[in-house]
Amino acid sequence: MKTNLTLLSAALVAAISPLHCHAQELPDSALQERTSQLEILPYPSEGTENPRGVYKLTYMRDKHGNLIQGPFDQYKICTDSVTLMLNVQGNRFTIGKTDNTAFNYTGETPDAHLATATRIFDSNAKHFTLKWWSDTPGHLYFPHNDWCTEYYESGQYSENGKKIFDALMAPPAHDPKNPLIGTWRLIGMMDELRNTKKELKRIRENPIVRAYTIFTPHHIVAISRNTGSLFPSPNPYNKKVFKVGQNENKITWLSPDLIAIEIRQDYRTDYEILERVTHGTAFDDISSYYTKD
Repeated sequence: MKTNLTLLSAALVAAISPLHCHAQELPDSALQERTSQLEILPYPSEGTENPRGVYKLTYMRDKHGNLIQGPFDQYKICTDSVTLMLNVQGNRFTIGKTDNTAFNYTGETPDAHLATATRIFDSNAKHFTLKWWSDTPGHLYFPHNDWCTEYYESGQYSENGKKIFDALMAPPAHDPKNPLIGTWRLIGMMDELRNTKKELKRIRENPIVRAYTIFTPHHIVAISRNTGSLFPSPNPYNKKVFKVGQNENKITWLSPDLIAIEIRQDYRTDYEILERVTHGTAFDDISSYYTKD
């Protein structure tokens, strides 16, 4: 059985840009406080630790060498095995592996064997500096054939960034009075809710793309592959109907941790099967996928 549209993809806005090295530039109105002549670093020049955790881009050197506030709502998620980047644009976001390695302290001095290798320095649990070689011509901020220096700090989030990270990294939750609360993974599709035991075995043997719906008390985060969206949510949820915008989809509970969401397309009806995540987080699964590369 093949479906042309799923609830998650319907929830995501089609205009999301493909993931690339850096997010689309914010308008100049978002850069009112740029400090073009500031020579004081945004944080002390200290630290030789490997950065670990979530860090937000707070400042950068533009192509003219001026220190400006970060023009992107951009985050580096640094782990021992992989570095992921998450960009937020309004209520949409992208996540992926744009850096080829885990970020470990290197010092600022260029690598003697590879002069343009990325440098990580002034790094600890609170901040780190990233210096990467830019060969991007004609960019508004990035230099061409020169170093680009970016400054990252932990504990800093935009309003939507905070909501997205809280959802992606939330531990398993189950509220008997509000049973939809928690993280749900899309495991497959069914044409109809008959012979569900047999169909569940089939779809578990043929897992589909990484896709999650995360219900929190105040908003919903939907993510499929490397793109996602943030939506306001009702509280409490209606356990019988899942609603995003004007779309209402009937919910059938197959068990306390397994639901079927009815998807109507033209003259046909399909069912998305979502399973509650009871161990780990959505981010754990997403990051493990990228460490397999």
